[in-house]
Amino acid sequence: MIEVVSREMPPMSNNAKRLKLMEFIKTHGIVFKHVQLFSKVETDYYYDLRKISLNPYGIDLIADLLLDEVRKFKANSVGGLAAGAIPLATAVMIKDSRFGEYQNGLRQFFVRKEPKKHGLQKKIEGEVVAPVAIVDDVLTSGRSVMEAIEAVRDQGNTVTGVVCIIDREEKGTPNVLKENNIKYSSLFKHSDFKSFIDNKLKERQLTQGNTDNQF
Repeated sequence: MIEVVSREMPPMSNNAKRLKLMEFIKTHGIVFKHVQLFSKVETDYYYDLRKISLNPYGIDLIADLLLDEVRKFKANSVGGLAAGAIPLATAVMIKDSRFGEYQNGLRQFFVRKEPKKHGLQKKIEGEVVAPVAIVDDVLTSGRSVMEAIEAVRDQGNTVTGVVCIIDREEKGTPNVLKENNIKYSSLFKHSDFKSFIDNKLKERQLTQGNTDNQF
């Protein structure tokens, strides 16, 4: 009889997870196209992080890294504005509970843009337990994050911090979180991806230029 020996993989460090997530975002989460952001900023690249947060590999990495940041704010519940924050907060809550083995009891919620017009007509769904951490995928001006913060505060809850995946570090765009002295952190900054994005944009310009010269 052949004896099968189970060899569990050693746990991956957060630094290794961060590097893997960075490469995954480069490959699947950046779209090179002229678009207008929620903040009205126009750009030739777009962080499409829904492709990452709605992917099993991507969200597993995100959840581990976000949970570490959320814990720094000593939050009892985590959430944000629908729909971007929903998979993030859900994954963080599940990670905190060790997939069903009740551990820290971190609660989850999400904030609607507008209250429901029927039923209980809620603006916030889920359980908000202070102190609260707000999560989001990409931070540009922070205006959408502030909508979630104000909704939570209107119910008498304290928001201790905000955690996002990428801070776009948009020059010339006021950051309302800084203006309101709200603590926040990000897993990455745009500067982490800047050289990669700049090289891709140059490649596109060269390709476009070569195409134009054919006519």
